[in-house]
Amino acid sequence: MKFVRIIFAAGIITGLVWLNWWVVPTLGIFTMTLDDPPLPENGYAIVQFNDGKGTEACVLTMLKSGWSIIGEIWPFALACLLSGLAIGYPLGELARRKLAIDNASEEAITLSKEVLQEAHQRELYAENTLNKARDIHEKTKHLKAKLKLDEQEVYRMKVDADIKLEAAQLFRQRADSIQEELDKAKAKIRRLSKK
Repeated sequence: MKFVRIIFAAGIITGLVWLNWWVVPTLGIFTMTLDDPPLPENGYAIVQFNDGKGTEACVLTMLKSGWSIIGEIWPFALACLLSGLAIGYPLGELARRKLAIDNASEEAITLSKEVLQEAHQRELYAENTLNKARDIHEKTKHLKAKLKLDEQEVYRMKVDADIKLEAAQLFRQRADSIQEELDKAKAKIRRLSKK
């Protein structure tokens, strides 16, 4: 923004210098009479020449050149300035509004791109989370199947253990009964040996 202001100020200064040294000193203004009287002895006239001979002439009532014309043309300059303002202000306002609309549109586009990018990132995050959940679900199913197999194995082992325990109890009962018979037999042998 500073650069634009510097360029604008330099342009105004350059324009004033250009007007001061090259345009205004060679500029002139004049007014003509409404009707063409004969050429005056003293005064100004515009003469048209054709083949070195004057063919037409206009009598001038006023002729000024250089900086003295500024006092004469200020009403015209003011009228031009006001008409320029009358045309330039609405055009400038339209340009400002267009610039504001363009800036708002650009900001909206940038914001929509950011929102779209954020939505895309969230979608990727959601897909990643969903994939992790699917993996966990598959692992859970696998672990459940393994747990079921382990439970069946434990149940089979328990049944085997119960069968073996019953067999061991039967063997123990037999052993106990054999021990009793053995004790009875020993007692009988002792009695017999004492007799």
